[in-house]
Amino acid sequence: MSPFACGWSTQRRNLASANASQIIESLHAGFVPVLHGDAVLDESLCTILSGDVIIRHLAQLLTPKYVVFLTDVHGVYDRPPTDPNAVLLKEIEVDDNGGWSIVKPALEGNRKGVEISVAAHDTTGGMETKILEAAVIARLGVDVYITKVDTEHSLRALKGDVNTSSDDWLGTVIRAAK
Repeated sequence: MSPFACGWSTQRRNLASANASQIIESLHAGFVPVLHGDAVLDESLCTILSGDVIIRHLAQLLTPKYVVFLTDVHGVYDRPPTDPNAVLLKEIEVDDNGGWSIVKPALEGNRKGVEISVAAHDTTGGMETKILEAAVIARLGVDVYITKVDTEHSLRALKGDVNTSSDDWLGTVIRAAK
């Protein structure tokens, strides 16, 4: 059957049986695996497996010091980043129940949340899935850095060199509430 005839879905799958041995071997060899989602075969024929879901499962399995999501924008904004009034959220905390709150910057007026839009062509859930998966990872005690790929900020995030008290890093940190 051609891929165009598949019944595409974006269901979350349980990866408990997934074999992560090649990723673990790569880490032991000193490599930094770069992962992404893809179309995969499953019991419904085919589905989209998001890279955000993959990294959540790996974080649950390996408990790294931090996780980095590289995107086409500098991080999580309070509204679509194409809006000229969009504010980059520097730090989000996640409580034990999975609820989250914006720590930095303090938003004024009635801007207390995040307005998320997902492009029609994005079958992985876009920033919404990224935030939800990052919240699960943060509850493990693992900081999650979201920043723009191919920037000084992404290189710093990959090294774990992120200081949220400084204004010289463009990105979002999602972490467990203290």
